Amino acid sequence: MIPRPRAAATAWILGATAYLTAEAVTAAAYRPSYSYVRDYISELGAPGQPWAALMNIAFVVQGVLFLSGAVLVSGSRHRMLTAFAVANAVGNILVGTVPAGGGVLHIVGAALAIGGGNAAALAGASLRPGRTFRLFSRVIGGFGLASLGALGVQTWTGIVMLPDPVWERASVYPILTWQVCAAASLVGALPPARRQHP
Repeated sequence: MIPRPRAAATAWILGATAYLTAEAVTAAAYRPSYSYVRDYISELGAPGQPWAALMNIAFVVQGVLFLSGAVLVSGSRHRMLTAFAVANAVGNILVGTVPAGGGVLHIVGAALAIGGGNAAALAGASLRPGRTFRLFSRVIGGFGLASLGALGVQTWTGIVMLPDPVWERASVYPILTWQVCAAASLVGALPPARRQHP
């Protein structure tokens, strides 16, 4: 039987890999062209783009696998991690099923996915003992939330510090980074025999 930490790590790594792979493929196929600096992530799933379905599926897959990993590692000490992962999953599913241009639901989904994912990183600081992982989780989750806040302030005030898509990616990529690093930490903590024979 696969240990729960290893299963969680697998889910998180697969989710991040699927997301980043789909993003790269759909960006390469985007017409007329796509810029990671000038264009929002959601535009990759906009109707009419050749690989839009792939990106929208990746949003859903990431949400489901992020939540699956959180459920697998969460106990009574990590209920907040699960709660925020639920928000992330609901948000990603909304983003994937109500593509860009879908109005309020799409915006709500993006806010839930990004806010929930970064809050989950903060809540997951206690997943591993030791100061290093706690500090890493707090810094990366805090950075992601701060970037999301900067995007909101910039949108509200019209005062441009960086292009909006840069702030968006600065709030999304910390989630993916956290889940991959958390996965590596979980696998690294398994006894050698369990690493080789799950």
